[in-house]
Amino acid sequence: MTEKKIIHVNDVDIAYVDEGEGDTVILLHGFPDSSYLWRHQIPALVEGGFRVIAPDLRGFGDSSKPQEIEAYTMQTIVNDIVAMTIQLGIKRPHVVGHDWGAAIAWMYAFLMPRRIDHLAVLSVGHPGVFSYPTLEQRAASWYMLFYQSPAAEELLKRNGWRLWKEIMGREGDYDRHLRDMARPGALTAGLNWYRANRSPEAELRHQRPFPPIYAPTLGIWSTEDKALLEEGMANSGKFVKGPWRYERVEDAGHYIPLDAPETVSKLLLGFLGTEQPAEPERRPRRRL
Repeated sequence: MTEKKIIHVNDVDIAYVDEGEGDTVILLHGFPDSSYLWRHQIPALVEGGFRVIAPDLRGFGDSSKPQEIEAYTMQTIVNDIVAMTIQLGIKRPHVVGHDWGAAIAWMYAFLMPRRIDHLAVLSVGHPGVFSYPTLEQRAASWYMLFYQSPAAEELLKRNGWRLWKEIMGREGDYDRHLRDMARPGALTAGLNWYRANRSPEAELRHQRPFPPIYAPTLGIWSTEDKALLEEGMANSGKFVKGPWRYERVEDAGHYIPLDAPETVSKLLLGFLGTEQPAEPERRPRRRL
């Protein structure tokens, strides 16, 4: 991959990869990754005629790492992506996300329906499904509750990062993840994504109905994902009014772009730009 560029948005510096020409695809990674997650998909998409923008989302990689919990609300991070597209002159990109990046992609799609072309989400289903998780899903994502503790950083790092290694296992870029999280402020920044958005208190907040997704949407889930159940992605179609497609990838773990790189690239190239969005419903004007 080429050397990263830096863009300043919303009081933070965002490092990003910018390669290729054509319609723009924005690739959003999750925890505890960076744009490096997409190293197999970037050249495939560029060869397929796309321009690819892959940022290190705030708190990760070479981007700024604010230490305040409130710096990592979903709305704040969506605002980072919107500000990036405006500064880079991108009006209607395709948006692809994995893990937390998928959660951001979902939110971007329903908040900015006129600033997205196609949507592709990996591993994490629509937030409307995850708002009411089953007991089985709560058990699978137990670590989200553990990360809320102010002692989590110390517990994860002690004895040579033993607990971190036990939780993360040897999946994805496990060696790189550990090096990245050992950077000053990186572990707190990463955990703050969970603290800002997945605390028990957050479940008690009143939630307005989610706006429908009008963009053509591709959902991808992998059978060996230990943290996220299939129901989260398979049931997401009910929130999509545009064309909906669900793909189940066999024999791949949570880090699908790394475990099944050719499959993911093929799915994206066969989907992006192929469908027409649904037309948003026009509300009748109120008479004065």
